[in-house]
Amino acid sequence: MTTTTTTTTTSPTEIVDGILAHIMPVVREHLGEGDRLRRLPDAVAEAMIESGTFLCMTPKALGGHELPPADFARLVEEVSRVDPSAGFIVGNGNTEAYTLLVFPEEGCREIYADPRAVLAGGAFPPAMAVPAEGGYRVSGRAAFASGAHLATWVLAFGMIVEDGQPKMGPDGQPTMIMAVLPREECELVDTWNTLGLRGSGSHDFAYTDVFVPERRIALLAPLVNTNPLYDGALFRARLWAGHPAFAMTALGSARAAIDATFDLVQRKTPNFMTQPLADSPSVQRLLGKAEAKWRAARGLVYDTLDKLWQHQLRGEFVTFEHGIDTQLACCFALETAREVTELCHEVAGSTGFKEDSPLEGYFRDAHTLSQHAFASQTRYESAAKAMLGKPVDWLFFQL
Repeated sequence: MTTTTTTTTTSPTEIVDGILAHIMPVVREHLGEGDRLRRLPDAVAEAMIESGTFLCMTPKALGGHELPPADFARLVEEVSRVDPSAGFIVGNGNTEAYTLLVFPEEGCREIYADPRAVLAGGAFPPAMAVPAEGGYRVSGRAAFASGAHLATWVLAFGMIVEDGQPKMGPDGQPTMIMAVLPREECELVDTWNTLGLRGSGSHDFAYTDVFVPERRIALLAPLVNTNPLYDGALFRARLWAGHPAFAMTALGSARAAIDATFDLVQRKTPNFMTQPLADSPSVQRLLGKAEAKWRAARGLVYDTLDKLWQHQLRGEFVTFEHGIDTQLACCFALETAREVTELCHEVAGSTGFKEDSPLEGYFRDAHTLSQHAFASQTRYESAAKAMLGKPVDWLFFQL
């Protein structure tokens, strides 16, 4: 099997369309299996790897697609409309890969020597990174390593520990690093038993005294992109590039819920009633609200992406204010997606809570995703603190 890579004559639209044409028949064929397996089905994972799905935010110099943000958002949204867990993996896997922009060139070339490379990992609790000759020895266990079964490399976040104590930086905080570990030197710990997004396989990874050379180590802060492979406009978004992927997963799930509900009301007459749901004014009102909310949230995300992208195309890195814009748009998207599935649940009645109804799954997925640390309700507070000039409590505003 061969891996699809970009060429200089292939447009971003064609790349996304090609990936979707390759993977979506497989996603549809295996729909529902991910929830039972609590991970992505093997056939879906293989289709994604084979088609270069996880190369969207990787530089062309490393064989990647280097897609503009809106094109990547469309890919995540389209996959999530069919299978939110699969869409989440597309978004998260590429977001993990994007963080390599702060790693040494040598380490990036090592990782992408295999075009089937996939990164997965979790950030908390932080690992311990003990200095050793030529690198660090990393030990820890982190949760929420989405797509764990696909990983060929594990991304770990840790604090440097010297003489048993955290090494403090100039700001008085522990010095944090990121490290990329070979998958075979890490243990996958089966922990992912959840309400929704079951197919994302967001299990734990544990690692004990794994030596990581300097070429696969990067300081988390200050965030400095000096890797010449990552000099394109895409890589001027700092680490805000990944937030919209979670927004589009949520909105894809919400769109699917709306579509399924519109289909249901055309067919269903509730028990003890003579009027089809589609003829009920209250149902019409709820569906109208759901559609309006979804359009507003989706429009805000894409407008924000375009605003940042135009800035990046001018050769500038995104600003603190752009970070606020991105955070607010993504928080609103996750909140709206949850509200939309609740409106659809109200319309559907007893149909909505049956396991053979797709609405039950969309409801669970949207509510699970609404708790994601990147765009939960708490992040509204973080954005408002930044707007008010208060000390910020969210790492992304500090990078």
